[in-house]
Amino acid sequence: MRRIIPALAVLALLGALVPPLLAQPQEPLASGPAAGAYKPKLADIMLMLQIRHAKLSLAGEAQNWPLAEFQVEELKEAFEDAERYYPVFKDVPVKQMIESAAAPAVSEIEKAIAAKDRAGFVRAFQNLTMACNNCHQGASRGFFVIQRPTVSPFPNQSFAPIRN
Repeated sequence: MRRIIPALAVLALLGALVPPLLAQPQEPLASGPAAGAYKPKLADIMLMLQIRHAKLSLAGEAQNWPLAEFQVEELKEAFEDAERYYPVFKDVPVKQMIESAAAPAVSEIEKAIAAKDRAGFVRAFQNLTMACNNCHQGASRGFFVIQRPTVSPFPNQSFAPIRN
């Protein structure tokens, strides 16, 4: 009986102290306006760029210019995310590399799409692909080799233009 009473007293004390301690506001892991905001990994952004690159190629090959235009806009947004979140990543000047290599190639693609120029698109797309690989080489990530897709990895999407 002598052991039960102190044990009950400890349990009562814990029961009284633990709920208020748990209810105390916790300090945020980060502070400022971006506290708790989602920041994608650079690898995730690059994966989205790879998907956009493939879809852009397939749309251009099919001469589906509205879809190609949409994909190039999505590609540009992904590049903007990489620049915004990772202007420099592990001593690699990501923003500078995108601006100097990828941006001119994307501009070339936009001109070819606007002109509905399939041959120009193919050349510009090849330049974009080379720009991607040059950036990977410059970032000591040359093991990532990008190429024009030879088959569609999207069997559930038609890339053919809609004919009226």
